[in-house]
Amino acid sequence: MEKVLEKVKYSFVLPAYKAKYLKESIDSIINQTYTDFELIIVNDASPEDVDSIVNSYQDDRIQYYRNEKNIGGTDLVAQWNYSISYAKGEYLILASDDDIYSLEYLEKMDTLVRRYPETNVFRCRVKRFENSGKILQIDGYEGEYLTKIEYLHLWTAKHIGSGIPFVIFKREALMNIGGFVNYPLAWFSDDATIFKLADNGIGVYSKETLFSFRYSNENISTAKNNKKSLVAKYRATRMFYDHCIEFLENYVPRDEEEEHLITSIEYNLVRMIRKDKVRNQLRTSSLHAIVSTINEGRKIGPISTFYIMMCCKYPFKYFFKRCFSKKYRKYKK
Repeated sequence: MEKVLEKVKYSFVLPAYKAKYLKESIDSIINQTYTDFELIIVNDASPEDVDSIVNSYQDDRIQYYRNEKNIGGTDLVAQWNYSISYAKGEYLILASDDDIYSLEYLEKMDTLVRRYPETNVFRCRVKRFENSGKILQIDGYEGEYLTKIEYLHLWTAKHIGSGIPFVIFKREALMNIGGFVNYPLAWFSDDATIFKLADNGIGVYSKETLFSFRYSNENISTAKNNKKSLVAKYRATRMFYDHCIEFLENYVPRDEEEEHLITSIEYNLVRMIRKDKVRNQLRTSSLHAIVSTINEGRKIGPISTFYIMMCCKYPFKYFFKRCFSKKYRKYKK
């Protein structure tokens, strides 16, 4: 693992902190049928035994680095951008330490990359699953090339999901915008980066799922919120929403079809921000966190004080649900 490759087409960059599923993730990368790649693993000062897992591999394509201090704990996107500074590939994939690639992921994605050399962003069809293995969602089928407007329309309509480990970026284009967009808690940073690089369209491989995204309590989207994390997510949501609205207001439609798509995007964006982003986060927040952050939440365009107050029911709902569940289990015994 000491050899440094001088020239390579793809760079997998894996910031590592959790050891539990790390070997499974590395195996899914190192056993790709397409072999012109490097795998850069950056240990973000993890307290877990990441070293022994990485050192068990004897492969010249793996390069291993250790951060002296943890970066991701205070600024996750800063850790992403620091990690990709080691990459030398023409294209870059920011991998994760708990997700799984199909062994043909790179081989099949490379066909798109070669077909659309002017495009800066490529993604595949994704399957999302729980730790138990239960499938939660599979992205819909799409054409292999989408304009920025078409992609935004499908994303706001929830036909395709968010995420970054399954996306291939042209490295030079990514570096030219300063790396991944840095929003608080990396909330919307993946989507903002993709949209910023999508002026030349997005290549989409959707014939089959090539990536499995693991949902767990350690994901940013599923972790329980305190006041600090909820404020950070509110601020990131406002930044992203304002960016989208500014883009839509300044965009000149090419034809009637794009005019229709923009109308749909504006409607779906508001709905998505309210229900799939803000409401879902309030469902995992304490009553104190919800009430004490109202002023920050209502700064988001489509969010009102009344809407937030209506979401105060969730802490009570889940409290009573847990109580009755405990009583039921006790009664069954």
